[in-house]
Amino acid sequence: MKLMYLRITAVTFALCCLLTTTAQTTKGKPSYETYFHTAELPDASVYLPAPPDTSSVAFVDDFMQWVWGKSVRNTLRGIQASDDSYYGAGRLAQVFGDAIGIRISRKETPAMWRLIHRVGETGNKATNLAKRKYMRRRPFMVINERTWGKYDDEADLRPNGSFPSGHTGFGWSAALAMAEVAPEAQDTLLRKGYEYGESRVIVGAHWQSDVDAGYMAASAAWARMHTSSEYINDLKEAKAEYRRIKGIKTKKVEAEYPRVERVMNLPSDSSTFRMYGDWSAYWLSKSVRETERGQEAVEDADCTEESFMNCFSPCVKMTLSEKDTPQIAELMKKVFAELCVVSGDAKDATFRTRPFARMGESSGIEELNDHYLKSSSFPSAHSMLGWGLALALVEVMPDCQNELLLRGYEYGRSRTILGLHFESDVKAGRVMAACALARMHADTDFLKMMEEARKEYTKLKKRQN
Repeated sequence: MKLMYLRITAVTFALCCLLTTTAQTTKGKPSYETYFHTAELPDASVYLPAPPDTSSVAFVDDFMQWVWGKSVRNTLRGIQASDDSYYGAGRLAQVFGDAIGIRISRKETPAMWRLIHRVGETGNKATNLAKRKYMRRRPFMVINERTWGKYDDEADLRPNGSFPSGHTGFGWSAALAMAEVAPEAQDTLLRKGYEYGESRVIVGAHWQSDVDAGYMAASAAWARMHTSSEYINDLKEAKAEYRRIKGIKTKKVEAEYPRVERVMNLPSDSSTFRMYGDWSAYWLSKSVRETERGQEAVEDADCTEESFMNCFSPCVKMTLSEKDTPQIAELMKKVFAELCVVSGDAKDATFRTRPFARMGESSGIEELNDHYLKSSSFPSAHSMLGWGLALALVEVMPDCQNELLLRGYEYGRSRTILGLHFESDVKAGRVMAACALARMHADTDFLKMMEEARKEYTKLKKRQN
């Protein structure tokens, strides 16, 4: 009887989602569109490294996470992962609605529904070019088993590349947008978006590196969306709708920055199998230290406002400085300062010993060993700053988006090369950078600063041309 009830509930949920997610049409055209076409969005195949080959040491983390995912399928988390296999606004509206205490639907909350749908579809679209380039085979195909997701259609998944995860692209970008709408509930919203991606590992539809790439593609697309007047308008209407329903009248947002321990999983300790992936990445990265890339990693250890301006200047083919680009410099200093606060709070959540210290050897910069022994490895502040500043600059200079994102991504990778951070520390830094920026966008002063930086860049570009 109980089994029959569960089956009926599942079917009912599927039908409800189908009814609420079927796009309305006007003269044969969908009523919802993405904010940008694929070619206009950041190209994940440019700024992200290729997915690891199944025969490489870099694949260790993917395999270990597949083992973990399969081990939790017959738990409550596994049931959630199966439910999360339903793609689109129907599922996200449900989980985000639970987070903010509002029933989100096309009929009752059209503005929030529209935002979730359009943002999510745009985030998914940002994975397209990399999917087509690599056409990576999915876990259930490689392992030769069925997916655990009850809404997954294997016939549709098989010819669709696994890297990056499209579900993750949808869920994480929508979570970032909803965190702008309801900063009071940001931690829960972001956690729901994070888990929507993680669920793809559990059901065997994606490898962990596919999901990690999905978080990056979604964050990059979300940053680009801020250059769309349609996104800004949809966001404004969703905020107004949310505030009206919640009875919020004050304009000032009272919310701290997102907390890492509430948004994502804290790092594994040495007794868990997840550490095998971190150690594999450590040894692979260490092999690069004596190369030209290793020297670049040493140079990236300089972490100041000025060094970041120098770091990103080649990407935009102009000198970024307080003298030459005062408005852009002011924006970068603001983002730098706020991300330093976020990374400091995150490090207070847990203390993780640095990889070089765990191995009883030196880092790539011996004179800094003592300094880094006193601070937590998780998450990487350098990675958070590099990726966060890149995302902010994408909003100012969208024509240079791939170059900026590549530099921001590699800035974090430098920390694994030097042995100062585990790979999971660097990944966490990038995820939290996007979370922090979502909170910054709820600040009107920050938005004014961003607009002034855009105007300055536009004027400089006209002079160059």
